[in-house]
Amino acid sequence: HGFTYENNMIVRLNNTSVQKLKTELLKYGNVINVSAASHIPAAGMTRGNGFKKDLAEKEWTGLKVFVVDENYLENIGVKLTAGKFFSADNVSNKDFVVINDRALKAFQYDTPFDAIGEEIIFQSDSSRKKIIGVVEDYNHSLLLNEIEPMVLMSNADELSLLHVKYTGTYEEAANSVEKAWSIVNPGLKVDYKDLGSEIRLFYDTIFGDAVDILGFIAFLAILISCLGLLGMATYTTESRIKEISIRKILGSSDGALVYLLSKGFLSVLLIAIVIAVPAAYFLNNMWLELIAYHVNVDVPTILLGILFLILFALITIGSQTWRAIFVNPVDNLKSE
Repeated sequence: HGFTYENNMIVRLNNTSVQKLKTELLKYGNVINVSAASHIPAAGMTRGNGFKKDLAEKEWTGLKVFVVDENYLENIGVKLTAGKFFSADNVSNKDFVVINDRALKAFQYDTPFDAIGEEIIFQSDSSRKKIIGVVEDYNHSLLLNEIEPMVLMSNADELSLLHVKYTGTYEEAANSVEKAWSIVNPGLKVDYKDLGSEIRLFYDTIFGDAVDILGFIAFLAILISCLGLLGMATYTTESRIKEISIRKILGSSDGALVYLLSKGFLSVLLIAIVIAVPAAYFLNNMWLELIAYHVNVDVPTILLGILFLILFALITIGSQTWRAIFVNPVDNLKSE
């Protein structure tokens, strides 16, 4: 993600005074940093707005907007590329903004230092905002998309949650949050969650069900294929039982009999692998290309899948062809 979310908790403000709750939380030894923000980064919640360097420009430059306080960067472990961050003076902070490296390129500044002190126009109210800092890129939006141009702004009225960075266990931190909340808001229930869990919630919601469904379909496909192989292997063994008996009498080895009965199935399995491997590679990479940050379907991954399928096939086919070793020629040829 480009930022740290371990040992970090989200507390919904629910119209609570930011400063009062921050002050109370920082009294606890296991709370090391508290920061306020408008919404959770990389969790599917973003809003955008337009900005211009000059009113003469025809088009507005779209930026993702996060409203934060002066402790935000320290809290999530992101560094400034140039300039400075917001001060504790929330009144003057309203006139300042901090942009990321992608926004720097969107506004066509050559270096971060060229942007410091420059003004951009905020589309919502046509106010001018001075750029006081440039922050390194991090995945503030979804991992499905490339990192986008972003601006950090300061507005106490739009802060809706606290990031509480802590040491020790989550349970201990939760206890501290509950105690602080009960002092600031007695009688009102506190709403807090782990930041990492909140970030993963979106992806679990979108991809979790899909993985379960596709996994179940894949399981059924393999099971049905194995049952088909089992039926074919059983039929082949039973229909050639007398041939097997004669070959045993004539001195054929157990391994030769197993190979004789299995080679047809192994040929079909090889043909299936030759067809399936290119299809699996191209189809998986095709849909993964729609996601900006994704895993790769590489040769080791495909080989592992092939090895598992071969193992299942050998167990299924072998369970029947191995019976050829224990065939008693007398029992099968006594009627001849």
